[in-house]
Amino acid sequence: PASTEEGKLLKKRYAVFNFDGSLAELKGFELKRRGELELIKTFQSQVFEHFLDGSSLVDCYASVADIANHWIDVLD
Repeated sequence: PASTEEGKLLKKRYAVFNFDGSLAELKGFELKRRGELELIKTFQSQVFEHFLDGSSLVDCYASVADIANHWIDVLD
């Protein structure tokens, strides 16, 4: 199912974390799909592992950006 926004279909994607930081539910990401590139699954897995890092939104973004920058370097 998809939700509509201004006439465009958007796939539902969300992650729900438990209070202990573990992943409770994941919807719509390649990590759960068969047949997707392992590289994409690994990237998403690492992003979710670091999504709750830090004590502020800035800290979270910095942690996730480090993961993204690593994979950009790998692809270059």
